[in-house]
Amino acid sequence: MLQFWYSDKCTRQIKLMVCIATCIMIYLCSTMQQLSAMFIGISLMIGMGIHLLRALSLKIAADHPYKNGFALLFWVIPFTALMTLIAALPTKHKIMLILQTIGFTAIGLFILSTFPNRKFDQS
Repeated sequence: MLQFWYSDKCTRQIKLMVCIATCIMIYLCSTMQQLSAMFIGISLMIGMGIHLLRALSLKIAADHPYKNGFALLFWVIPFTALMTLIAALPTKHKIMLILQTIGFTAIGLFILSTFPNRKFDQS
């Protein structure tokens, strides 16, 4: 999925639609049970961490003997952090809170992954 998100096939319009759909999903889930600010912040940081770890993994030379190990490690760290966060969520309306957590993690990824491609009008 991340390969498509970072590819040229995923246009700005597609990214915008995915961001809007994610925000709508978060809003609809929050009408039943709102996620606390602490969990939102941690979710955003996990999403941003996914982008930063991906950027680091791309800097490792292809012929490096530990490239595969690092690639696996860069997937395990965010996944473990997200699963730990999900396990710490309150039990009431847990499905809604899990969806919001995943949504905010995606928003954190979206923010950093689209930032380098922004074009600012400099007059």
